[in-house]
Amino acid sequence: MSLLTDILEFNGQFVEEKGYEPYITTKYPNKKLVVLSCMDSRLVELLPKSMNLRNGDVKIVKSAGAIVNHPFGSIMRSILVALYELNAEEVFVVGHYDCGMSAVDSETMIKHMKERGISDETFDI
Repeated sequence: MSLLTDILEFNGQFVEEKGYEPYITTKYPNKKLVVLSCMDSRLVELLPKSMNLRNGDVKIVKSAGAIVNHPFGSIMRSILVALYELNAEEVFVVGHYDCGMSAVDSETMIKHMKERGISDETFDI
């Protein structure tokens, strides 16, 4: 059985049993806060708990290394929407210990991409 199949089966039961009801809230962050954090899987539960944040309190934007690379890219667009359309008032950028982005080497990553089938032509664009 695939991971997707497992997730879809769980989700079907979750919806059937109305497991989502305790999490119902509005689209507006209660604490008027946007947090940009790393996408590190160790932070999924740890970050909100460490900041006393609950469902509905905050807009969380995640990127590798909590980095904004472009002034109008998807990360900044998410922050701007939260600020100007969803009533957030503050932005926190939260880094963390032992971030994997600190050791990423672009040449090594390109090598890994090619090993997994990305063609040289893709990099020439």
